[in-house]
Amino acid sequence: MAFEFHKNPQKYLQHQYLNTLKSTIPFIKTHHTKAKNYFDTLNILELGCGEGGNLLPFAEMGANCVGIDLNKVKIEQGKNIMADVIKSGKLTLYYDDIFNPEIEAKFTNRFDIILLKDVIEHIPHKDKALEQMKKYLNDDGLLFVGFPPWYMPFGGHQQICNNRFLGVLPWMHLLPKSLYIGFVKCFDEPKNVTDELAELVDFGVTINHLHRLANAVNLKIVARQYYFINPIYEYKFGFKTRLLSPILANLPYVRDFLTTSAYYLLGK
Repeated sequence: MAFEFHKNPQKYLQHQYLNTLKSTIPFIKTHHTKAKNYFDTLNILELGCGEGGNLLPFAEMGANCVGIDLNKVKIEQGKNIMADVIKSGKLTLYYDDIFNPEIEAKFTNRFDIILLKDVIEHIPHKDKALEQMKKYLNDDGLLFVGFPPWYMPFGGHQQICNNRFLGVLPWMHLLPKSLYIGFVKCFDEPKNVTDELAELVDFGVTINHLHRLANAVNLKIVARQYYFINPIYEYKFGFKTRLLSPILANLPYVRDFLTTSAYYLLGK
């Protein structure tokens, strides 16, 4: 892949850990009544958790954490890397589907916070997935959604390309789909990469799209925050985190091109 940390699960998990500790948690604490004062009685779920790095800081603060993902390899890697935390009982990782009836029975009305970090852009039927997440929130629970808006320079996740030139080429995903994928194939990218890039063309999310989805499933926007420099870039590339200016943040459509990461809290 274009960047070495993609090949190193432990390094990638560390990036997730630091990003959550320094950005996600402060954002949630500002707007979640219970989280303002304590985490040790909170139940937290992450969907599409990968190795589970986003959950680790919450577990260290005493929260009861659960992660679920359809990628068995990543779940197993997380179990190996965080074996001590899992053994403590503060973190459980599932290789499973949120629509599995057994999972639904375990998770319904259980969670104070649900995390959906850099995942919504990979989900095909977003409305159905959000409806399912609503079931898993308790009455005061909040859903955290963090994602790269589709029109931002790397909204197509081209950083997954093996070719370094493609991995740093901004806005190429905004080409017509056939031209875009054809261009990528010219660089002999493997099928799994071109398939994922093509999938993201169909599933990518804009800021306005997220607003429409929230409205469609009766989730209210509790808080939002737009970053000009994504917080995780600090750990991946050494760039300083920067918020998008309030003036630009209030310009629909324009903000999508300049927001490298959007944070939302949604409630029932």
